[in-house]
Amino acid sequence: MQDFDSLKNMWQEDEPPTQSTTAPAIGRTTLNTKRKLQRQLLFAMISLLLTALAIAGMALFGDFNFQHWYSYGAMVLMCLICLAQSGVIFFTYKKISAIDETTTPGKHLQQWESYYSLRKRQNAIIGPLYFLLLNVALGIYFIEIFTGRPLTNILIILFIYCAWMLFAYFYLGKKNQRREAEKLQGIIDELKGIENQLTSNR
Repeated sequence: MQDFDSLKNMWQEDEPPTQSTTAPAIGRTTLNTKRKLQRQLLFAMISLLLTALAIAGMALFGDFNFQHWYSYGAMVLMCLICLAQSGVIFFTYKKISAIDETTTPGKHLQQWESYYSLRKRQNAIIGPLYFLLLNVALGIYFIEIFTGRPLTNILIILFIYCAWMLFAYFYLGKKNQRREAEKLQGIIDELKGIENQLTSNR
């Protein structure tokens, strides 16, 4: 009972407690989920940066012998899209890293709710925009690649490409979004549970 009273007092405090006293209140699951999400964001950001560098390297040093400027323009556009998306991910990484486990539980809950709201906006706006722009750039790139090739080969390649992109976006992408949403909602529910328990015992 003494432990619960101390947790209740911590929730009501205006001054942030130390991390050692806050961690048991928010749960190890919350902290572990935060670290896992940070690792995923770092991996995605680095992957996009490396992709942009690889495309730039191919454009500068690859022996493509493109006849039209727009083919190189498409490669530049792909680089810019990857860099822009990497910047978005970096901003998201900074946002989740700013979530403070040493603050009061009430403020901690608000930080997670703010991050969850940000991710929902990104998935609703930036995700589809990134998918659309990337495919536009690839479509421009394909124009010269497909020029003079047999129609059957073009159709086969386009079918495989479209099938993969649709699978990656509507299945893999949506599946990852649902998993992340479940993790974030789980954290918020856990913190709200602590809040409700403490407020009901005031």
